[in-house]
Amino acid sequence: MLLFAAVSTVLALLLASLLTKARRKARNLPPGPKPLPFIGNAHQIPPENEWIKFKEWGDEYGDLVKIKMPGSMLYIVNKRKVVDELFEARSAVYCSRPNFIMASLSGWDHSIPTLPYGQRLRESRKLLKKGTSPAAVKTYHPYINRDLPFFLENMLSTPDKFVEHYNRNAARIALKIAYGYEGITEDERIIQGGVKAMEVFSATAVPGVWAVDTFPFLRHLPSWAPFSSFKVFAERCKRITDEALNTPFYEVKQRLENGTADGSFTSVMLSTEKLDPETEEIIKWCATGIFTGQFDTTTATLSWFTMAMAKYPDVQKKAQAEIDRVVGRDRLPEVGDRDSLPYTWAILQETMRWHPTVALVPHMAVQDDTYGGYFVPAGTTVIANVWAMMHDENVYHDADKFMPERFCEEGAPDSLSVVFGFGRRICPGLVVAQTHMFVTIASILATLNISKARDNAGNVIEPREDAKSGVINFPKPFQVSITPRSDAAIQLIRRSVEHSKTLPDKLELFSP
Repeated sequence: MLLFAAVSTVLALLLASLLTKARRKARNLPPGPKPLPFIGNAHQIPPENEWIKFKEWGDEYGDLVKIKMPGSMLYIVNKRKVVDELFEARSAVYCSRPNFIMASLSGWDHSIPTLPYGQRLRESRKLLKKGTSPAAVKTYHPYINRDLPFFLENMLSTPDKFVEHYNRNAARIALKIAYGYEGITEDERIIQGGVKAMEVFSATAVPGVWAVDTFPFLRHLPSWAPFSSFKVFAERCKRITDEALNTPFYEVKQRLENGTADGSFTSVMLSTEKLDPETEEIIKWCATGIFTGQFDTTTATLSWFTMAMAKYPDVQKKAQAEIDRVVGRDRLPEVGDRDSLPYTWAILQETMRWHPTVALVPHMAVQDDTYGGYFVPAGTTVIANVWAMMHDENVYHDADKFMPERFCEEGAPDSLSVVFGFGRRICPGLVVAQTHMFVTIASILATLNISKARDNAGNVIEPREDAKSGVINFPKPFQVSITPRSDAAIQLIRRSVEHSKTLPDKLELFSP
């Protein structure tokens, strides 16, 4: 009887597979590079900067590019008009995510970026909207402004560790918003736990890298079986993720019970929502998303900004002149200065266009669809090539150059409406991220000069625009020279640090 049931199941699966293939063959699929048997186009996709190859295929094959992978098929979209139609106008169809089985095995099974579209995602986004709305973000402004002098002081002390300083500053802000932590020495374990957890996510959520994402049945193999070494790695990763998820959350719960909790997203949600086990779990994952989702992406963007300032000194000088004229040299720029510093704001937009933080954004069709006469079967992963859209010469002339002026022109296309995602999957923390990155960029430009580094022989070291592999588009390590603009700038930073020490470090509770 068991054998009969097993054989029947296998035959049913084979029949379903054949019917699916027949259905696809009967419909018009988009063109793409010629695949090889079994491996498809996997051998043609480079291990790094694959978005460049995807753009080349788009130029050759058109609006939709079909890529065959072992056991699956991907569609690549390189044009903004197509993404607007699919991910925005037809958001109900393209609102889900492909399987991130490896990320799920590594502890990220309920993270908001990987959740399929459904009730859990809707509830998560509803809570996040309360904590990251423009009104809520305004309550974070005093703390963001307060923390900047300490960041600048670190940049003065050890400028060669600028990436580490970006990471720590962003982590402190995110930790404060998510959990109410100050981010000082005793909270180092929380910050480092979040950093390690994001390294896990970046390594395990890359589409097409892990065989188990393509062949889900592999997840059922025992850890000692051939081809299952990924399970050992995933088990180790899950311990890291679980610690980053649970430790700060349950400490906030304990502080609430003791009456010592600071204002934060977690404390507000736990105090105002009607709690049950599922809601509490959603709050926990939302807080993790605010914490881990902000500092990694912020660090990547600020790193590319640093490279741009070294490579384009005239841009730096123009922004510094604007800040000197509007803000003066007696105080640091603040969040409220944004509307008065349009060129500095344009630098942020251009940085995220030049090297978008997330170059490839995967969505999944939840039902059959057609576009431009091509069939999109339900379950197809459709990847928006954000890098290609931001380097479309028909939209951004001289796209490889760093030119903030393009965003000061009348009717210039906005980059920030693309780089933070699309439709029902748009990044809920974009207001916080934009606010923090802008004021950080403005404060750096107000007090520091960034230029190309030199080797021991005095030769200029040209920064290379090479990106690491992974979900987040980080530049590979590079060198620059970071120096104070003047003695007056040093004194301004020191005075600002002393003033910040006198300010309250508690966040006001926002009203959800």
